[in-house]
Amino acid sequence: MAPVALAETAADGDEQQDASSAPVSKERVEGRVTVTATLPELAAESLIEGDLLEESGPQDLARSLEQAPGLDATRRGTINLEPAVRGLQENQLALFVDGTRLLAAGPARMDSGISHVSPYAVEEVRAVKGPYALSWGAGALSAVEVLTPSGAFSTGAVETEGRLGASYRDNGSASDFWGSLGGGTETVRFYLGLSSRQGDDYDAGDDSSVDAEYESLEGRFSLGFQLSPSWLLQYRGALQRQDDVEYAGRLLTAELFDTDSHALGAQFVPDSGDWSEIYVQVYANLKDHRMNNSGKPTAVAMPGRIPPFALRVDLPTTSDTIGGRLRAQRDSGDWTWRYGLDRYEAEQAADRFVFRRDMDRLLFQDIVWGDSTLEDTGAWVQGVRRGDGWEVGGTVRFDSWSAGIDRASNFFLETIAGGATLDSLDRDEDDLSAAVSAQWRLEGSWLARVGIGRAVRTPSTLELYSDRFPATRFQRASEFVGNPSLAPEVALQFDAGVEGRTTGGWSVAVSAFYRTLDDYVTIEAAPEIPRRLPLSPPLVYRYVNGSEATFWGGELALRGPLADDWSSWLVVDWVRGEDEELNEPALGMPPLAARLGLRYAPSGASWWASVEAVAEAEQDRVAVSRFEQVTPGYERVDFRLGLELVDRWSLTLGVDNLTDEAYARHLDAPNPFTGQRVLQPGRSVFGSFRVSF
Repeated sequence: MAPVALAETAADGDEQQDASSAPVSKERVEGRVTVTATLPELAAESLIEGDLLEESGPQDLARSLEQAPGLDATRRGTINLEPAVRGLQENQLALFVDGTRLLAAGPARMDSGISHVSPYAVEEVRAVKGPYALSWGAGALSAVEVLTPSGAFSTGAVETEGRLGASYRDNGSASDFWGSLGGGTETVRFYLGLSSRQGDDYDAGDDSSVDAEYESLEGRFSLGFQLSPSWLLQYRGALQRQDDVEYAGRLLTAELFDTDSHALGAQFVPDSGDWSEIYVQVYANLKDHRMNNSGKPTAVAMPGRIPPFALRVDLPTTSDTIGGRLRAQRDSGDWTWRYGLDRYEAEQAADRFVFRRDMDRLLFQDIVWGDSTLEDTGAWVQGVRRGDGWEVGGTVRFDSWSAGIDRASNFFLETIAGGATLDSLDRDEDDLSAAVSAQWRLEGSWLARVGIGRAVRTPSTLELYSDRFPATRFQRASEFVGNPSLAPEVALQFDAGVEGRTTGGWSVAVSAFYRTLDDYVTIEAAPEIPRRLPLSPPLVYRYVNGSEATFWGGELALRGPLADDWSSWLVVDWVRGEDEELNEPALGMPPLAARLGLRYAPSGASWWASVEAVAEAEQDRVAVSRFEQVTPGYERVDFRLGLELVDRWSLTLGVDNLTDEAYARHLDAPNPFTGQRVLQPGRSVFGSFRVSF
């Protein structure tokens, strides 16, 4: 893994804009992850830099984020891991790609909003660890945005830059191939990137085999026109196809994901006057997804089981998000003011078909996403003031959202919704969010930061309208029903942190947070509602609002020299949460975790080597009423060797889980048929080759 490095100075606000709306003259750094616990327009708290997303041979983007302080990931299979931030998961995170909003393609959450971006097509990932990304979009209790390349303008003739790479991992026979070409002239810039990923079942440390087959093919393309010194027009597109993705932690297998994304943005930077930028973007993210039970126990006849015959389950879904945003920036003395409007409309449809496999006879059909629609229109204003050694900023955001469905079963209307009609299930609500952050320079290179923010999360359509469909966060294959009157979750969070550099050259960052979550979405038993499938656990559950949940914790990151040519790093994460309604720990709290690394890079040499030890403590503070299991602690050791072969040619060799430890991480999903968490891969030897030209 790449080491953690800390930002030494406060980043300028313009440097924190998304790539699609960056100033025309802006240059970006490839392959870094920035993390902030205050307004993203102020400064990055820490970053992981270098060829992070390539040199470790990653199979998935979210997996690469685990080493950043405060970030985590949930494993359900080999790819399409779910990012997590300080105990927040799934719909509690707002996920963006190049400023566009993405929602999961499947109700079983086999993907996240950022999972359809190859780790080899990333320029930068930004993560905000709290309710401070209010200018990005609605519902951001925390937020993650992926930025992809766009090429670069030149000062004269056509200039191009390209990259080719390949990696192979023996455990799971995972092979990745990628390439890109970008460049431009004074008035045109372009980018084209292709990547292919595939893998098979892998072995855990106890020699058991974990279902993990997948195939993924992706193309990304971008074309920008500098119409004048003040005008920039930028188009971005992406096509991705994933096939036969096996999920050991899900009831079904992903037969396919088909993702089609397009975005068009225009930026105007006036030559003079108080207004320094006007930016507008429109986009469409369209996803088709099919699930089935191929390879699962339900697809095999089992005498004595109810039913004893084999089933065939088909679950086709669509999830289409269309939206746009407008932003204007005005400079007034020491203040920078930004004003914005954004809107998205998400339409989701899914039906479950259950057949008797040997007779190809349809037994029944269920409405999962009943042509649901979720819309949000937001307006925000932000002010940032910079003084001598200090910065302060605040954002106020107003959202008006609505939700509804066009189809529902009679059972849902009469039994679950208490005799409601479709029209009466519509939801309309207005919400207010706000955040304030400040940072100031202490002695030398030290910075102090504080922030407080409030953000509101709209309930998902499954939480509102689910008709006896398994939940994703609750670790049991029980059936859950929606609650059309569910209130939004409201997060209030306080952050404080200090970072800087010691006289010995060590970078230090310490941060802490405290969060309350009002109207916390939890569950209660609904024994009056019969289950839909005979193979499901007997008790059905309903989504409800709890009174409050509280969370607190923090991170420590150190990096510095030990001796000539030697450096080391240490990252420690800790999160704790309490569900006040149920008087037990909050669900999905990662345990105390630490990473300790050592790197040797001889001066003037063309090679380097590193070793990193990763450890997590036992997590025995679990949400018993929501079926959460205790997770033993573990220790893992990873090794890397990097070689610069010739100019712009490099090779990375490595071993993950050197001691072949058999372990699962606490956030990993359980196998719904065995109840045991999906084990992580055992010892994996890999090589990654890269060339740029």
